[in-house]
Amino acid sequence: MSGITGIYYRDGRSVSEKQIKYLNDHLSHRGPDGSSVWVGKSVALGHQMMFTTPESLNERLPFYDDEKGLIITSDARIDNREELSNILGIENRVNVPDSYFILKAYQKWGVKCPEKLLGDFSFAIWDENKERLFCARDHMGIKPFYYYLSEEVFFFATEIKALICQDEIPKNLNKLRIADYLISLNQDKEITFYEYIFRLPPASTLEIKLDKEEKSIFWELDPRKETVMDSDEEYAEKFLEIFTEAVKCRMRSEFPIGSLLSGGLDSSSIVCVASKLSAENNPNYSLKTFSSVFDELAECDERYYIGQVKSLYNIESCEVVADNLSPLSQIDEILELLKEPFNTPNLYLSREIYKHVKKKDVRILFDGFDGDSTVFYESLYVLDIFREKRFRKLFEEIKYMARMNGLNRWQMLIIAIVLPLIPESIKNGVQKVLDLFRINLTIVENDSIDLLDKDFIQITDFKNRYKQLYKDSLVKANTNKLRHHLALNSGILQHAMEIFDVISANYSFEHVYPFFDVRLVEFCLSLPKEQKYSQMWDRVVMRRAMGGILPPEIQWRTTKAGLGMNFRRNMLLYDEKELENVIYKDVENINDFVETDYLKEVYKQYKENTACVNPLPLWLTAVLSIWIKNKN
Repeated sequence: MSGITGIYYRDGRSVSEKQIKYLNDHLSHRGPDGSSVWVGKSVALGHQMMFTTPESLNERLPFYDDEKGLIITSDARIDNREELSNILGIENRVNVPDSYFILKAYQKWGVKCPEKLLGDFSFAIWDENKERLFCARDHMGIKPFYYYLSEEVFFFATEIKALICQDEIPKNLNKLRIADYLISLNQDKEITFYEYIFRLPPASTLEIKLDKEEKSIFWELDPRKETVMDSDEEYAEKFLEIFTEAVKCRMRSEFPIGSLLSGGLDSSSIVCVASKLSAENNPNYSLKTFSSVFDELAECDERYYIGQVKSLYNIESCEVVADNLSPLSQIDEILELLKEPFNTPNLYLSREIYKHVKKKDVRILFDGFDGDSTVFYESLYVLDIFREKRFRKLFEEIKYMARMNGLNRWQMLIIAIVLPLIPESIKNGVQKVLDLFRINLTIVENDSIDLLDKDFIQITDFKNRYKQLYKDSLVKANTNKLRHHLALNSGILQHAMEIFDVISANYSFEHVYPFFDVRLVEFCLSLPKEQKYSQMWDRVVMRRAMGGILPPEIQWRTTKAGLGMNFRRNMLLYDEKELENVIYKDVENINDFVETDYLKEVYKQYKENTACVNPLPLWLTAVLSIWIKNKN
């Protein structure tokens, strides 16, 4: 993890070393191992260095190839170095940094070079001969890239913090982003809370010249691809091969490696595979794991499953007791780091863990974040079977699903088959019929925007936006595979990883996500649906693949502890005063955006039934209110 910055005066003005240093210094927390800038006439690039891989120890950025007239700054880990070394004629040695592979790839393939790269990357290359600044972001959007573009100037940086400090950049509030945020609609991958500051989307490039700019997409997930094998065993073997490689290439580290370990299937699989790989090279090496545990809330505690992993592998476990942490206690500090509101309410738990990660000098932290989206998507699974007229299989799956959800078979049949087929225009009209079966449409879909102020909805034309970004997408994704494709393309994944990146940088380590390895993502999407879900088992291909690697209690567990109860309890236990300030005292901060009567009703219900009412709208509103107050 490092930081990159840049300035390009398209109107021909000269940029000074002082200007790029000022921009770069706002990312100083990302550069514990060095800070440097390169200055040309109207272009300047900056870099903040944090060593992670052995190759990074020999990296000096920005790097200037004066013979070719190319200058690069990057935050990157390139995973296909061996393949590229043969094609580009570069020795794959420890003294050759990843940025050099990127630069040579650009020399050979030009703006097509990101198509040839595998890994997590964000970079910018100034091509003196073509007078072109070329920028790119990796396939899944792991590495952030923020920018401001006008006819006169182009600024970019790894974090938005560096950009909002520039006098030349307007700081207008983006009302659309506020509306998206309040109802957790995170599908837009470009906008920020600042109207004129944007994010480069995943798998995208941006070319900036004096008189024109061009944005392109270099990779897209193809839902038409299908993987067909002869047996369940073959699918499992291939999954394990790709998953193991996804873990292995992220273990290239000069420093201690750690992993989050919740006790669930995803994080446990990472820890077990990483431990096996470590033991092959050094039997005495112990992977460091970090877990939240709970003394008071048994429904949140995963000590038993964490213990099962520890019993099989040489692990140095750090367990952080998290019962008594307040969801809003650190909010001012977090907002100061992010400079934007955020949609990850459990970040208060993560920050406690990150303190211990830093103490252990871990610079690579594995994270199983949202492995569900990669390996499995059960939505519309039985509807596909119904369409295929496989009725024996259909009723078998309905039986298992009904048992798992505590419903009878008729209720499950209506939820899984009937409701998805009802046109949106008549759903309200069939609710009375559904009441006879004790089924509410909110079981399937909750698209309420009641939290938003009615005038605000009209000003932003938000109903139309919500329909385009969410409802229409759901209607078009009318098969299990298309829903899986939709989930993998969700903006919430990118948004969450951008948040984790900023926070972890302040603790001098880098998150890595094996489940978002593009090879694994493509493979899992292409699988037959029965390899993702069958007879109550989700992620079935992964469960089979992890036989003999995972403890059986984890391999075949059907439930997992959630953190929701801790969040619901502690919001009221520790943050009641802050919530009431937001709702009743500092209401002018949110009046233009939120229907305050609705918010008060949610708060009333939450106080009356804390264990059952989701306080997320309250938390989102509180974060927004505090951010606006601090911003003002």
